[in-house]
Amino acid sequence: MKLLEQCTVNAKKNPGWVVFPDAVDERAIRAALQIQKEGLGFPWLLGDFSAIQQICQAQNLPYESLNIIDPTQSEWITEFAERLLGKIKDKTLDDLKKMVQDPLWFGASMLATGRCDFCIAGNISSTANVLRAGLRILGLQPGNQTLSSIMIMISPDGKNVYGFSDCGVIPVPSIEQLADIAMTTAENFNAITQQTPNVAMLSFSTKGSAKHDAVIKTQMATQMVIERAPNLNIDGDLQFDAALVPSIGEKKAPSSKVAGKANVLIFPSLEAGNIGYKIAQRMGGYEAIGPLIQGLNGEMHDLSRGCSWQDMVQVLVIATQMKAGKKSR
Repeated sequence: MKLLEQCTVNAKKNPGWVVFPDAVDERAIRAALQIQKEGLGFPWLLGDFSAIQQICQAQNLPYESLNIIDPTQSEWITEFAERLLGKIKDKTLDDLKKMVQDPLWFGASMLATGRCDFCIAGNISSTANVLRAGLRILGLQPGNQTLSSIMIMISPDGKNVYGFSDCGVIPVPSIEQLADIAMTTAENFNAITQQTPNVAMLSFSTKGSAKHDAVIKTQMATQMVIERAPNLNIDGDLQFDAALVPSIGEKKAPSSKVAGKANVLIFPSLEAGNIGYKIAQRMGGYEAIGPLIQGLNGEMHDLSRGCSWQDMVQVLVIATQMKAGKKSR
């Protein structure tokens, strides 16, 4: 069974509550209705009820079955604000009450207090605002110091699945951040696909064929991961073709356990990762799902503002699989 089909089946078996903070938007409404229809989860929409109702009426969409919360009218405002008093020390309780009425902060607070399992935003809000809410409300996962993202890339025939990272968060990661990104991406790729991760630390050099500070950084990050996770299949520096093509991997890195069979690709910068996944998507015909945020202490994910409602549904089913896969280990 292809990945998306498998994730959809699993989501139907283990439906969770999902909140959409950017809900005054036709795409969020359509995604919620589809999630309900297919039994993929239980969606909440955050926003002014009349504004959401007007969109539904204009687009001839049913709204009677939708779960809608207006954050400015919720009985949870005081609870959410009091929870943050110790975390955000320069704000008064009244300040925090106003802050948590922002749908992003409210949705993240629902996640932090166990009222939902997933928070999916970004169809209207900027990535910076989504991540800021996630960091202030949820914080980072214990033992992780780096916020990053994973893109799931599926080949046109559905047979090959790759994890690309980081394509959405850190512009120029440090050595330590690259190591964190590699380890977190490998863990999540395994949780989503159930495949053993073979991690390639990408560069314009293969095994020192070029001399440059950027190459040295990739090599040092690779060594750091090897020391922290000796059982993880990882190698770098590797060029893209050496990582993916068996014959080239054998020629350029004959002793590598990863070259020619990588399925997790760690890019040296956000610039390279973002360009790389979009080339694969637009020219190679790969399906790009995500980005899914990694490193937060909760399942909060950020969409592209150009996403479709179908993208929103796909992120939910992949996120459901990722959470279930991590729990099973």
